Amino acid sequence: MKLRIDHIAKIEGHASFTANIVQGDVKSAKIKIEEGARLFEGIIKDRKDEELPEIASRICGVCPVVHNLTGFKALENAYHIEVKEPSLSLRKLMMLGQLINSHSLHLFFFSLSDFFGFKSDLQLINAYPEKTHDAVKIRDIGNRLVEIIGGRSIHPLTPCIGGIRKTPDVNELKQLLNDCQNNLELAIKFGELFAGLKYPDFQRKTTFVSLYHPDEYAIYDGKIKVDGKIMELEEFYRLIKEVQHNSDVVKKAYFNNQTYMVGALARLNNHREQLNSQAKELLEESKLKFPCYNPFYNILAQAVELIHCLEEAIKIMSELVNQKIEVSESVVPDRTGQGIGVIEAPRGLLFYKTNVKDGIIEDVNIITPTAQNLANLEADLEEIEHLGGFDKLNIKEKEDKIKMLIRAYDPCVTCAVH
Repeated sequence: MKLRIDHIAKIEGHASFTANIVQGDVKSAKIKIEEGARLFEGIIKDRKDEELPEIASRICGVCPVVHNLTGFKALENAYHIEVKEPSLSLRKLMMLGQLINSHSLHLFFFSLSDFFGFKSDLQLINAYPEKTHDAVKIRDIGNRLVEIIGGRSIHPLTPCIGGIRKTPDVNELKQLLNDCQNNLELAIKFGELFAGLKYPDFQRKTTFVSLYHPDEYAIYDGKIKVDGKIMELEEFYRLIKEVQHNSDVVKKAYFNNQTYMVGALARLNNHREQLNSQAKELLEESKLKFPCYNPFYNILAQAVELIHCLEEAIKIMSELVNQKIEVSESVVPDRTGQGIGVIEAPRGLLFYKTNVKDGIIEDVNIITPTAQNLANLEADLEEIEHLGGFDKLNIKEKEDKIKMLIRAYDPCVTCAVH
């Protein structure tokens, strides 16, 4: 029997799913991207270097900050430029705003209906009006973090090669700090809601890959952690193989020819001990066991990170508002080189590699989190008959569980077809 789902709703972009079911087993599971290639890598080629991050941020309306900053990091790596304080902290604040924005959207408006069987978000909103209000308030804080630091809530304007070109308004920063403090409790209650949900029983061992920094829960900088092993960025990048089949619009990434998972669950598996205190407390109360090979728990991992990000934003802003914030643009003496930038986007690692000659982009390669997760997701789907109770479900219920698993990965087709 052939199972086909023509449209996976409530993900970023348009994708479908097909699989053959032979005697109850799912065979040849395939996520098909139903959008055309957007050719951003070609558009950026032969442009001036500072145009790379500006253009790249248009790849995604949900996570423009991470595309913008990863582009700058690739250039700074090529030019051997180090970003210093307070620009570093301001960039981290933008990153935290990006994570808060994206996670709150995915958690409440994309994922929660799956647990209650609601067929539309209107049913969810009617059933949980207060939680809806909370989700919007938390997402608004993420937007305002980006807006106040980056100059506007999408497609930020203030980052530049070597730092940030404009100091944020201190009074706005103080107000934002106050709002984050007032809304932390909301995020904790939000997290408790997701910690109390019943997640499908499914396990498939895989490799978790994330950034790692010895001093903090890494989202902006660090080396690469592959399960327990720490690798240099360049070493890991050399071992990534991007594969594109004739019928596919997107490339799929493999590490050492194996599938792997990036994103919130990978980050928690690799360095959950570096979470801030209240996020760690919720994770401990959830009784989630590690290593956790159940991809459905990527949803709970995002809820835990939502709390961590608010705590981290409060910590950074508390220091910034008590000092004189001065930023400036860097002087770049030589605009020729080759560099790799990496960052933890909400959905996982985002890589940019670029070659620049005399300030002109000769080449750029972008590897998005969804491109890295797709092969791992398909491998999970080929094992979904091992999900608890799957054999007793009717075909419609099986389709719903498949959609739920795809949504748990929080795929972004828009980024994948860059």
